[in-house]
Formats: sequence, C-alpha cells, structure tokens
Amino acid sequence: MEITRLHPILLIILVILLALIRYGFEKMVSRIFKSIPIERTGVQLFTRGLLLIFFNMSVLALFSLLQGRLFAFAKPRTGMIILAVGLGLGIIVALLSLLAIKAGFGGGYNSLASISSLDKSLTLATFILLAGPSEDIFFIGFAQNVLTPSLGWGAIMVYLVLFVAYHYANVISGVEKKQEFFGMLPVRLMVSLLLSLSFYLTGTLMYGAIVHNLIDTLSYVVLLYAVRQKQAQISSP
Repeated sequence: MEITRLHPILLIILVILLALIRYGFEKMVSRIFKSIPIERTGVQLFTRGLLLIFFNMSVLALFSLLQGRLFAFAKPRTGMIILAVGLGLGIIVALLSLLAIKAGFGGGYNSLASISSLDKSLTLATFILLAGPSEDIFFIGFAQNVLTPSLGWGAIMVYLVLFVAYHYANVISGVEKKQEFFGMLPVRLMVSLLLSLSFYLTGTLMYGAIVHNLIDTLSYVVLLYAVRQKQAQISSP
C-alpha cells in the first residue's frame, strides 16, 4: 500500500516520528563533531548539511517518494513569481537581521563570523548550496508531500507547525534566546509559508530551495558585515 493512502492521523504520527528521528540524527552528528578537538567550523557545517541531505533523500527513497518531479523546474511562470517574491522577502529579512544584530540580538551566531577565511567560505557555500535542501527535502518533500493528498491545504498548516517547532531547538541548544526566537517567528512563518506554497503550486522543491538558500545567504552576508563593522568600531581610536 502506498504511504499516501494511510489514514491522515497515522500519516501525521509517522511524520512526527520521523521528524524526531531526524532530530536525533542531527544531534548525533553534532555530538560527533564535539568529540573532535576543533571548534565549530565551516567544514563541520558543510559536512552536516551533506549528511542531512543524505538522511532526507534516504527517507524519500524508503517510502518510494524519490521522484524526478520533485527536482524539476516545473511551471516556470509560477516559479519566476515565487523567485521574485523570495528575493524581495530575502532583502527584507536581511535588513531586519541587520537591525536585530545592531540592537544586540543574535549573539549566538557570532561564532559563524569569527572563524577563518576558509571556514567563512565553506559556511557561505553551505548557505548557497545546502541550506534549502538540508531542510526542505524532508519537511516539504516528505512531510508536506505525503499529507497533501489527504489534507490538501491542511498539509501546509502541519508543515508550518512542524517546521517552527523543530527550529525551537535553537533555543534549547542555546543558539538563540527565547525573545530572539519569538521576535523572528513572524519572519520565519512568512518564509516557511512561501516555501510551502511554492511546492503546493508547482509540485517541485527547486524554487523553494533556491529561495531558502538565497534568504539564508543574504542573512549570513549581513551578519559578516555587521560583525566587521563592530570590530572596526572597537579597533578605531
């Protein structure tokens, strides 16, 4: 029996269970990195992104969902609209990130900017290439994908709740403070909704992944710029 023919409640339980397994896998990877006597680097971020993509693709393959349509540029007119909206949203998010950093928020991310040039390049490559696929292949390509036939638009709501709840792990791990998380929640919901609608309207992950990569890349570039400005102010007489 195809997985999409399961009862919606069973599907939601399965999605939550696999999300917990994915979270455990991600934490296991983090523990392995911590056991290595080097600080968090771009190499680790890039490797982590690749491992998460491997996990995501394995889940799709396990349930016979690894289909070419997920990675095709279908409905190009709709896709171009999504990319244009994504670019505008990415600029807005980057500007908001800059204001938040200047206001003293986002201190947990400073480690991404205080690394070597090589690691900064690898971190930037992670955001440019892997940020979207490392999350969207699972949360949209699997979770939303299997729920859409039975829930329709309701699959988008399940995805949004699951995605936001999963990102609350940033608070648990100490990367973000609670006020930072809830302050960014409206923006995250907007981005997540756009990614989800992209898949719902086109049936492909490609446009959403590009938008996701773009938004994360712009935010990281802004972080580097803000940290460099702060360092220049400290060093100036």
